[in-house]
Amino acid sequence: MSSPCRSSKPDPENPIPPPLPSEKASSRPQTPARVDAPAGSPIRSPLRHADSTVPPPVVTVAKANRMSRDDASAVARLDGVGGVRAGERGLGTASPIVKRQRMTRADAVLRVAAVLLCMISFSVMASDKTEGWAGDSFDRYKEFRFLVAINVIAFVYSLFQVYGKIHRVIAMKYIIASPKRYYFDLAIDQILAYLLMSASSAAASRNDAWVSRFGRDDFTNKASGAVAVSFLAFVVFALSSLLSADNLFRTQLM
Repeated sequence: MSSPCRSSKPDPENPIPPPLPSEKASSRPQTPARVDAPAGSPIRSPLRHADSTVPPPVVTVAKANRMSRDDASAVARLDGVGGVRAGERGLGTASPIVKRQRMTRADAVLRVAAVLLCMISFSVMASDKTEGWAGDSFDRYKEFRFLVAINVIAFVYSLFQVYGKIHRVIAMKYIIASPKRYYFDLAIDQILAYLLMSASSAAASRNDAWVSRFGRDDFTNKASGAVAVSFLAFVVFALSSLLSADNLFRTQLM
């Protein structure tokens, strides 16, 4: 049976018949030939453009985290020496904020300690009264009265400072405006620290003179306790004055 596609008789003009195309070759789609554009031509071959495309590198999660940590540490080191701009200080701005928060907490603790110490000092000294033929009282001596008066003033001032901090948390504003507040705190802290030292020294000298003449008793023991607590209050006010000075100078330099 003859094939319908080709006759079995040879062509007299072309005695060699052309080869039959295979089914596999006929079924495969013909791809366009690769045409290279001449040198200097703005037209590029789409095949060459597709071949030259390189897939982006794959970065794992661990590598990305490591790179981010290295970048953060580099920013922190540069920020420490002042080698980055203000917009690039992502990590370096945390240090002043933390320092400011610690100083605020320390100032609050010192104010509360001053309230307690001053209250204990003038309370003990005010109750220093003995009865009997050898009885005595603190109000007979100006040094002891001076100690009571200064501790009462320091107690009222410290109580005002504690109230100011509570008012700042509740009302979100200060009782005294910012420029005046720093001058006020520094001035009063230094004045009260000096007065507490003077009153404590004067009361201690008077109490030592009493002990050297008549010996120790309940009156001198109470006076010694009040003087010791007053000295502790002086130390607290000295530390508060240092913090107030730091706040004032820091705001002046900003």
